[in-house]
Formats: sequence, C-alpha cells, structure tokens
Amino acid sequence: MIINLDYKNLFGYLVNTDICNKSDLEYLKIDVSSSHNFNWVIDLTTNGEKIFIKQRPHYSKLYSDDRIRKEWHIYNFFKSDQDLVYASSLTPAVIHYDDINSILIYKCPNDYITLESYYKNHQYFPNTIAKLVGTTLAKLHSETMNSQECHTFITELDEDNLRYQLPYPDYLSEYLFRCLEPESLKKTAVQSWRFIGIFQKSEAVKRVVKELALHHRHCCLTHNNIQFNKLIIPKQWEKLLSKINYSNRSIIKLIDWEACSWGDPACDLGKAIAEYFLFWLNSMIVHPAIEMKKSIQLAAIPLEVVRPSIVAIKNAYINTYPKILEDYPEFLKRVIQFAGLGLIYQLLTEFQLQPDLGISHQQLYFYIASQLLCKPEIFMSI
Repeated sequence: MIINLDYKNLFGYLVNTDICNKSDLEYLKIDVSSSHNFNWVIDLTTNGEKIFIKQRPHYSKLYSDDRIRKEWHIYNFFKSDQDLVYASSLTPAVIHYDDINSILIYKCPNDYITLESYYKNHQYFPNTIAKLVGTTLAKLHSETMNSQECHTFITELDEDNLRYQLPYPDYLSEYLFRCLEPESLKKTAVQSWRFIGIFQKSEAVKRVVKELALHHRHCCLTHNNIQFNKLIIPKQWEKLLSKINYSNRSIIKLIDWEACSWGDPACDLGKAIAEYFLFWLNSMIVHPAIEMKKSIQLAAIPLEVVRPSIVAIKNAYINTYPKILEDYPEFLKRVIQFAGLGLIYQLLTEFQLQPDLGISHQQLYFYIASQLLCKPEIFMSI
C-alpha cells in the first residue's frame, strides 16, 4: 500500500515501523518551523533526540522518486568506505528506510539546530560560524578530490545525470538554455513567464549560466544543494571549536544528500555564499513604488552585516585547502558565479512553489545575480 505521510498518519507510521512506541507519542513534538515540503522534524524529549522524516510523494512533480533511494545508498557508501572518515562524520544516523513509500528517517542529538534557525533567532552572524562552514566544505572536498572509488560510486549511481550542478529538475533548466515551446511553458506557473522572458533576453547572463551548467568541473564529491536549513550545528558550538583543527570528524551535520554529485567544489561554496546574500536580499522592502536603490538602502540586514561572513567562509575554505587554487586557478571566480546561479535557481524555485513571492523578488534577485555572474571580479575582493 502506498502511503503519503501527513499530519494525520505520521505518528501512526512511526509506531507501525517501530521507530517509537505508543507510550512515546505524548512526548513527541513536531518542530513546525523546520517541517515543510514533505519533511518533518520531531523532537523526542524522552531520549533527547531529533527525528528527521522525509518523503518524496509519488504525486510530487518537483522531484523524481529515486532521490530518496539515492540518498540511502549515499549514506551506506559513506559508512562502508574507510577513506571517507570526514564525509561519514557529516551525515546523520539513518534509522529507517522505506523503499516502497520513498521514506527516509534519520536522527541527531536534540541539542543541534539548523544554521538557518540559529541566524534567524539571533539576528547575528558570527565570523566563527562562517569559518566553521568554510572549513567543513574544504575538508569534504579535499578528502574526496580525485577519489576513484567515490567517483565510480557516484557516477554509477547517477548514470548520466551529472550535467546540472544544482539540484533542480531538467525542465527548470530548459527555461535557461533552450528556445521554449508552448508545451514547455505549461510545466511552470504563469507568473514566472515574465522572468523567463527577462532571462532569455539577457544574452550575457544566459551565456555565463550555460557555461557554468554545461562546462563545470567534475573532480570531487559535492553536496550540491548547500542551504542553511540543511546545515545543523550544536547549540553549544563555541565549546567545541578548540577540537576542530585537530579532528578528522565534523561537528556540523549536513543533511539532504539526495542531490549530491561528482562535481565542482566551487558550486558548494558558491551556494553557501548565496545563502548570505539571500539573508540580505530577503530583508529588503520590495514594492513597485519603491526604487531598487531605495530598497537596498532600507535593508533590515545591510550587506555590511553579512559581508564579514562571506569573507570568513571564503578565507577559511582557502586556508584549509590552499591547494585548490593551484589545481583550479579560476576557483574563486567560479565560486562567485555559482553564487549568482544559486540566486537564479532560488527565484525559479519560488515561482514553482510561491509564485507571488517570485514576482516580488524577480527584479532584485535578477539584478544581483547578473552582477555576480557577469562581473565576478568586483566581488572577489569583497
């Protein structure tokens, strides 16, 4: 029987699969702020753990059904390969996999919090956290750089699906690279057509985006969808900092690996930097009656607030993995361009899920994205 989890049958499923007992139900608490898009986060107060439940429903249009299966195989591979000590330490502990219903359940200690929640709760961007993220990504990439075993596993798992470096369906990418037919436009919200038209008219942006997507490097394991709601840090992270430089294990947990690829390390770092830009962009007041320049001036989180974190994450990555600049001379340029590409795809995703939000963001997002894509040298010394 195919099950699509919802708030009515979720707890029953956990009991039926022996994830918890009926007696535990009164102690289960759904973390509403972190539960979305067929993903639930549940606090189990009896043993101090968080349970992450994710499913790709069979009627979902945004993702192919094999993504959950892919993530399950990735976790198993990490645990079985003795050379991937650091990558393995990044992943949470999987406690249940349901292939028929495309459900994956994993857990982590209850004293962990998503980086997104940390920033939103504190409205503060410590450089040390940005350094921690940069160090984490650098260690992941350096550990898997040119690893034949990892390359073979990922390419066999993905077959020929290594073309796009960001985890969005091919039909979204069609909007960026191809001449559109009426049938293609039926797949997306009407509200996004104007943005697609703006994008297709910008030859400079379209040229850079196509180059990034079609001619990026394939040299190491990349998570491929770095977002702050997928990075989980200990609430008491300050107390663990002294152990970081001397440990081959990560204090950060990185979830949602279903989009991982044998790809370009600049993509992961660029996507992380895009997240800082999004905090800045999303704090602006956007209205047709307000000029863009004025919106930027009125940002509740000015660029000056997140800029130190952007510098810190970039420098920490390079300091941890300096050889990347020798092997990949255009690395920093590509990082900035991938940050711009991340904003473009974020906008396309908003049009799929929240069209009205996409409409309000399209002009501002596209302007900043085009600057990052076409003039990366301006931002390389940010």
